[in-house]
Amino acid sequence: MAKIGIITSSLFACGGEERVVSLIASELAAYHDITIYTYENRRGEGGERNDYYLSDRIRVEEVSAPEEVFFRHCVKVLYNLTGMTPWPISQRLLKWAFYPEDHLREWTERINGGGYDLMIAVSGANTILLGYIADRIDAACISWEHSSFEGYFDSRTGYYRNRRKVYQRCASKLKAQIVLNSDIAHKFAAKLGLNATVIPNPKSFSSERKADVSAKCFVTCGRAEREKGYDDLIEAFAEFCRRDGGWRLLIIGGGSMEEALRALAGRLGVADRVTITGYIHEVQENLLRGSVFVLTSRWEGFPMTVTEALEMGLPVIAYDIPAMQPLVTDGVEGRIVPAFDRERFVAAMEELAQSEDLRRRMSEKAVEKAETLRPERIVEQWLRLIDEVLG
Repeated sequence: MAKIGIITSSLFACGGEERVVSLIASELAAYHDITIYTYENRRGEGGERNDYYLSDRIRVEEVSAPEEVFFRHCVKVLYNLTGMTPWPISQRLLKWAFYPEDHLREWTERINGGGYDLMIAVSGANTILLGYIADRIDAACISWEHSSFEGYFDSRTGYYRNRRKVYQRCASKLKAQIVLNSDIAHKFAAKLGLNATVIPNPKSFSSERKADVSAKCFVTCGRAEREKGYDDLIEAFAEFCRRDGGWRLLIIGGGSMEEALRALAGRLGVADRVTITGYIHEVQENLLRGSVFVLTSRWEGFPMTVTEALEMGLPVIAYDIPAMQPLVTDGVEGRIVPAFDRERFVAAMEELAQSEDLRRRMSEKAVEKAETLRPERIVEQWLRLIDEVLG
């Protein structure tokens, strides 16, 4: 049995990353000693705890982010607004702001003092953290990335734009990098020189109850942020409504764009047919209100909400982004539309809305696909990787 530490920014918020970390950690706890460290900087999105199962064998330790002094805060704000530059002076400023030396020493002492065999960094910020201290700690380190390559490194909106070289140097110091699909792995190899391992996410729950495909409701789920493309979804739904008077749209989730999306629905004249729940815990219950799941994300690493939709027997309409390739085949579990072609997306909505028989056939195939994503199948891959890393 190995002693394993997992570092994650958030555990208790209502999000796909939180769901899958809770799930995989709980599965691994049957074989290894697991501690999760969380900064919990998104607790407001999930309350004191989320509704995801977490094994009572797991220890959870809340840790503090670096002290937010004025000038560090200014550098972070400047980076978020502009991306700064990839030049050395900018990167030194960003390291000072996000990873000050006293914070790196604190993590070094925590890991070495804890006697860990393996540390797992969840997502890029924690990958960079472990990369900075990899040569100071005794534990082997791996990263577990939860976004697409574009989500990390897009020049305008990527979380780590202009920091590709910093990420590359830090990730290369770790024993392995885990990514969620082959497209991400290919780009890590071609653009970062990193030979990443693909381990997909499992479905996060099983449900005997299945969605009612006759309910005449499109449903989606996720944080109301730009990357989810809900503005595009509401505009597509408004176009759909010009030719259909019966269907509704349910958006499960909340975020910084929540009020702007409600205002958009009002301007387009569909406010009475669009519901945005805000942050809620009752995800499964609300998914059951839908009859077709819709995804308009601009990028995804591995959309957990789609695995949940499949488990509920919901046909899926989504743009053709790489993350969809292992989950939905066009014409089988749903419709895959050329990326960001709103006219084709509306046509797919109309096709499924007009045929309950088609929805039922796709619903059956969705449930079959969900069976291939059982957690026990995925955790086998994790156990093999851990054995390889630890020798």
